[in-house]
Formats: sequence, structure tokens, C-alpha cells
Amino acid sequence: MAGPSAIARQLDRCDICGRKVHKKDLVRTNIDALAVGGSNYLIESSYGTSWTIATASDAGAISSGPYADVMRVSIDDSNNTTEVFGSQTWSGSGVLRSNTAIDASTWTSLVFVADMGPYDRETSPEISFKIGLCDSDGSNKEQYGLWLVNSSTRAWFTFDIADTPVSKSSNALYFYITATAVGKKWWVDRMQVIKDATHIRDNAFIPTTGTAVDRVDTPIMLTRKVCDRHREELLSKSERYGRIAEQRSDEPIAVDIQEV
Repeated sequence: MAGPSAIARQLDRCDICGRKVHKKDLVRTNIDALAVGGSNYLIESSYGTSWTIATASDAGAISSGPYADVMRVSIDDSNNTTEVFGSQTWSGSGVLRSNTAIDASTWTSLVFVADMGPYDRETSPEISFKIGLCDSDGSNKEQYGLWLVNSSTRAWFTFDIADTPVSKSSNALYFYITATAVGKKWWVDRMQVIKDATHIRDNAFIPTTGTAVDRVDTPIMLTRKVCDRHREELLSKSERYGRIAEQRSDEPIAVDIQEV
């Protein structure tokens, strides 16, 4: 039988080099990092009160979506299983649209982007997702993208504000996603509107939960667990500031009689 010391010898990885070492040999160290700037002018990046669904029926937050590390399977006393903490899922064809206007009248362009996919992997037929602009009530749709999806996909379109159609107003834009999914379940998550962008490349995803976000690159401090190759040794009090023999200040300048 393994003793307590053997049970405690669990393996883990160094966050820097990825080397597997015993967990007891890892230490935590602070590092300076840079939180990448970006924007998301949708006030909710996941389904909530700022979004409206039509036609499709609510299937619950049962899809793993882009957050497979969060979604769990719950088992009750009767051994019935239920997916929890997943992405909001709908059954059947439907239209998901924003119901909170975005004022983009001073922008040059924008990118609308969202993760989407089927609840189960679908190959025949694929689920069709149309994305674009619409009016506040979901009418007068202007399609700017068509995506045929059989697994999780990040779909997007670019829109130049100067090309705003006469049926729309750049100071009150609404976005929609239409899913053609007869007899199928589907989900949408990680929705984002990026200001003055022309591509999703180099634009970090910015989650929002009630307020739009527009931030610059921001210095932050993180904590990593590291192995002995990447740890920084702590100094004793006598060594903390270094022990040096050099003079730390300049010697006074002597006053000499000047020659004339």
C-alpha cells in the first residue's frame, strides 16, 4: 500500500517550459504581462437580455460551445444526467438578434464576430448561419456573411460605416444571426463588435457582461507556477539589496588655491 508520501507525489507542469515535475517542487512567482487591448461594443458577449431569439425553442445551456473547460455534466439521485454551465442552445431554425443599438457613426469600420455551431457534430446537412445587420425589430435584414457549419466555428464579417445602406442608420446598428437547423440544436456564444477593425486577426476577444469595453494595452501582474529552472531565488535580509564595497556617493571636492 502506498504511504502518504507516495500519494502526495503528484505530477504537474511548469507554466514556462511545460516540463513535468512533482507538484511539491513547483513554486509560484509573479511576472509582468500585458493585457492586450481591444473593444467589444456589444454589452453582452453571451446570450442575455440584450439579445432576442425568435422561432427556435430554448434547449437550455447544454452545449460545451467555446467553454468546454467550464461545462459539466450533473447527475441527480436517479442517475439522470444534465449538462450545466454550457453555452445557450436552441432547437430548430431561428433568428438571434441584438436589441440594444450601437452608435458607430464616428467609426470607419467594424467587425462583427461570433462563435457558433451544432449541439452535435453535423455533416449531412450542415447548419446554415447567415449574419448581418437588421432593424431594431429584426426586419430589413442586410446579409454580409453565410457560413455552413458542422462543428464549432468563429464566423465574422467586416462592414465599412461609409457603406451603411439607406435602410439603416450608423448611429443605431443591430446585428442578427439566422440559423437554418430543421430538427437540430445549435448554439451561439463569444459575440463581439470590434471598432475600426477590418479583420479578426490581431484582435483579442473581449468578454462583456453588461457594459461595452474599449481598452488599450494594459500592464498587469500574473502568477505562474514554475520549476527550479525558472524560479527566482529569494535573498536573505543581509543580501536583499546587495552587498557591495564600492563608494555609493561621490567624494567631496577639495578646495584648492587656484593659480593665476
